[in-house]
Amino acid sequence: MAASFSPADVRVGVGATATVGIVVMGVQDLTSVALSLAYDPAVVEAVEVGPGSLLTLDGAALGAERGLETGRVRATFRRAAGTAGSGVVASVTFKGLKAGASSLRVESLELTSGGTAAAAAATPARITVTP
Repeated sequence: MAASFSPADVRVGVGATATVGIVVMGVQDLTSVALSLAYDPAVVEAVEVGPGSLLTLDGAALGAERGLETGRVRATFRRAAGTAGSGVVASVTFKGLKAGASSLRVESLELTSGGTAAAAAATPARITVTP
């Protein structure tokens, strides 16, 4: 299964924030998303991670575990009832710390659909911080 970052190339000023979504396409009966992302903590700081609209649009209850570490974002979002379609499963807000560029890489992304967990891959994104 493939996933992607949206947008894949982000520009943000020092001290400003920008949000990047993790998008999946054509999932069926999705009940859980577990992810770990890595970035350069000298250039940007992750300030928030939350569930995306594909998981929240219908108003279903959602369980969440979040962890923001230096250079890493970890999160797990779970639903009792499955959802289907294409869209954002998680969003991460980054704050620009100093001018430069950081890649944003998926270390792991596991989607559980119909009781079966499957790994998904994504091409890295790029965050450029401007002065």
